[in-house]
Amino acid sequence: MAIDSHIRYLGNDTFEDIALLDAYPLPDFCPVCKKSINPEFILIYFKFNGHQELLCSCPDNKCKSLFFAVYKECPSETSEYSLDHFTPLSREEKLFPDEIYPLSPDFIEIYNQAYVAEQEKLNLICGVGYRKALEYLIKDFALKQSPEDIEKIKRMPLQQCLKKFITDPKIKAMAERAIWLGNDETHYVRKWKSKDLKDLKNLIELTVYFISITFKVSKYSEEMFLD
Repeated sequence: MAIDSHIRYLGNDTFEDIALLDAYPLPDFCPVCKKSINPEFILIYFKFNGHQELLCSCPDNKCKSLFFAVYKECPSETSEYSLDHFTPLSREEKLFPDEIYPLSPDFIEIYNQAYVAEQEKLNLICGVGYRKALEYLIKDFALKQSPEDIEKIKRMPLQQCLKKFITDPKIKAMAERAIWLGNDETHYVRKWKSKDLKDLKNLIELTVYFISITFKVSKYSEEMFLD
């Protein structure tokens, strides 16, 4: 059967099109430019597998992107649809305090690769990436604090490295808890069942924050003092 028979072109203002669109939770932002919008609706593609694809156009003059809002049929007699995802989806990059970039560029790269995986809904693997990013952050910070112990820090398990080479109590407290949750992401049985990926990311962000604070404190302490 020709694909054209499964496509309905929309005029956005006819009674039939308005009634048809009422069955869908319509997008109110552009997944490409991330702005709040009232999109223009171009067509609906009725697929065979209980999915429908609504082709939209972003009206923002700087964007003007086309994107699909993909729906899946709700398991009910009403035959209504729920919004499943958008495609394409512009990937966001996580930004960190300026002090972190020269300290651990590998942490930045690994964290953002995990962040891309999360945005692609690969939730079962992105936690492993966040855990790896955390290890680079902690070990790079330990190397900055104790450059004479470079080989020991590289080989040492992360938990031991944290206890031996990180002295700031706030960094140690947040990083230790982040390690616990990061380890849960790599193990068959979860220990912290009440915590999830959001908690892991929060703890990593707190660790990053307290590390950046130590650099700021050191900077102003060295630059400003009385003779």
